[in-house]
Amino acid sequence: MSNRVAVIGVGMTKFMRRAKEAPGELAAQAVRMALEDAGLSIDDIDAVTLGTAPDAFDGVHMKGEHLIAGAGGANKPYMRHFIGGATGVMSPIHGWMHVASGKYNSCMVVAEEKMSPCTPHPAGAFITIFDRVTEQPLELTLIHIFALEMARFMHVYGYSERDLAEISAMIKRNALNHPAAQIAVDITADDVLNSPVLSSPVKRLDISPTSDAAVAIIMVNERIARTLKKAPVFIEGVGFRLETAYWCARDLCYPDYVAMAARDAYKMAGVVDPARDIDFFEPYDPFDYKALHHLNALLLDKSGRTVKDLFESGNLHRDGSHPLCPSGGALGVGNPIAATGLMKIAELYFQLSGQAGKRQLQRRLRRGVAQAWGDLMQAGTVVVMGSDGASPVTKSRWNDMKPEDLPGTPIKSVDDVPNISDAPDLRYAWDNGFAISTYLDGLKKGKIRGSFDSRTNRMMVPARPFSEIADLAPVTNYFNIPDTGVVKTFTISHVNWDSSPLPKGKVNIFAVIALDGIVEDMGLVHKLGDIDPKKVKIGMRVKAVWKSESKRTGDILDIKYFAPLGRKKAKLNIEQIKPVEVDVLSMSQKLGKIPLSYRYTAGVGGSKFYTDLANGEINGTYCAERDEVMIPPAMFDEESFTMLDPEKDARTINPGSGYIRSFTVVCEDRQGDLLDKKKVLVQVEFPDVAGSIFGLLQLKDDDVFEEGSAVKLVKPKKIDGPDKVVFKLK
Repeated sequence: MSNRVAVIGVGMTKFMRRAKEAPGELAAQAVRMALEDAGLSIDDIDAVTLGTAPDAFDGVHMKGEHLIAGAGGANKPYMRHFIGGATGVMSPIHGWMHVASGKYNSCMVVAEEKMSPCTPHPAGAFITIFDRVTEQPLELTLIHIFALEMARFMHVYGYSERDLAEISAMIKRNALNHPAAQIAVDITADDVLNSPVLSSPVKRLDISPTSDAAVAIIMVNERIARTLKKAPVFIEGVGFRLETAYWCARDLCYPDYVAMAARDAYKMAGVVDPARDIDFFEPYDPFDYKALHHLNALLLDKSGRTVKDLFESGNLHRDGSHPLCPSGGALGVGNPIAATGLMKIAELYFQLSGQAGKRQLQRRLRRGVAQAWGDLMQAGTVVVMGSDGASPVTKSRWNDMKPEDLPGTPIKSVDDVPNISDAPDLRYAWDNGFAISTYLDGLKKGKIRGSFDSRTNRMMVPARPFSEIADLAPVTNYFNIPDTGVVKTFTISHVNWDSSPLPKGKVNIFAVIALDGIVEDMGLVHKLGDIDPKKVKIGMRVKAVWKSESKRTGDILDIKYFAPLGRKKAKLNIEQIKPVEVDVLSMSQKLGKIPLSYRYTAGVGGSKFYTDLANGEINGTYCAERDEVMIPPAMFDEESFTMLDPEKDARTINPGSGYIRSFTVVCEDRQGDLLDKKKVLVQVEFPDVAGSIFGLLQLKDDDVFEEGSAVKLVKPKKIDGPDKVVFKLK
């Protein structure tokens, strides 16, 4: 790939705890702004890439397809990518691939996240990323494993809670002049330390806020970049690496996968010494310690000494030698997962082109690096960007951008706008496979079982049937191993998996336990019990406490918890066994469900639709660019990418002038159970109007209908979802 690729335009919404806009509307606002910033139209864009994190946030399956209109991808080459929190920096890597290959001259890169629909808290969505058999039953959430990693990081590198509180306060202060910032505040380390403990050592102000937002950038080849009256900032290097999901099988103190990605990016960019060759750093900082945790890897220093020296000397401040998160980062600007990483790419563009306004670092900048991280402590994405030292040819509006200049409508509560509630009630029967079936069979018998990989000399726990680091070679040797081990890290949690508080006086102690008789870093996560939380320490020895034999079912919860072993030495009794013989009929299954529910804002267009519907009215939105009225009401036109106002551009449609375009008879509910009474779902169109409305058809016993039958809207008694859109025959 020889084509140089530049960023030449940026758009973003405000970062908000709750946005009125629907996901596609947020994306459209960012895309429209990026087009205006670059001086281009949607027709100038050859391809579109979209980054957005778990579908579980929005409660919309195949979210890439759902967002294509708002991302500007209609009828264009379009792809969605997703690697958890690392998505936002994978987004420009994906766009860079499109343009650097020569396949396309330009690419719109969009990252959107609407986290607020997931209730009672977006953190609940993260239960879906844990292993369904060995981790989900423990009711872990990301706060718990962040806390486990934070405690391990502090233990290995010698940081105190106050040290990390200083980082939180510094980064949040950096956000004071960011126009999109959600919670930019001038706080102190004491404020952080005095905030409520969620899961020790994590306190509320150690964490970034959950957010709704979208960011878009435009990437073009060098030829186009040079012809535009902009200051192009070039992609100099990219790197991305993913570790396995076996997060308990490695030391959490240092993210090797981020260092690997950084090496790839630096090699491409010609960076020899990152501490010397990189002018400022935008690592992913969903928690304060992560900024330093990732900076260790970006500086390729596993000893941590370089970062510790920079921290202690004050050189991570914006006026220091190695400014850290001058944007204000996730901690201050906000953390709408995928959009966060792309916000950091935008900050590299602003700083390197002299468009950062009051955030502008006051020295000559040649290079910056942005990084994102995601999934189960396993994904790292890195981008190095550089400028030619040019300042903007024309004055940039970004220099003077204010919060009120950015699109996005914050709301305090979903009840402030028309909204829809839903609980998908998704249920599963997961096949465990013969390795996990063997592991669970052991738990039922009061044994922990691992499988031995002779090629790498590793005993793997839980047992698995292949070696992920040795050519995926099959592993056939299974063993009962000791149920004793050493606590590698721990957290004392005050919150449930959905971030709701535990009952007063109750805590859960989670720990990563390195089991005896296997490699040091291989272990499992479980709870600790029979111990005063104040006496738990890293390095303490523990032993499994089992349920009585009659109550064991072959489940990770057959181990009630691990309790202190004291000074007793455990016998390293490792006994080889035969794996459980299973076939399609005898293979064990794990039954479960995803206990998530949602409250969706109807969006700007949807709010107009439901408000009118409550009055028995239908209004469309007039688009002058197309000279058409569109239904349902819309905030933008996906073809011309003209922004519309559903109120000002409203056009009344006769609610009695509809006709059936298509229909289907629904006989089952979403669980596949037969309905007591069949329903008829109709697609209704109206004369001289683009688009259609779906609704239910209200029928009398003797009603006869077909495609083309005339229908009229039934004024609803209550509006709380699409099933209240009802028509009847005229």
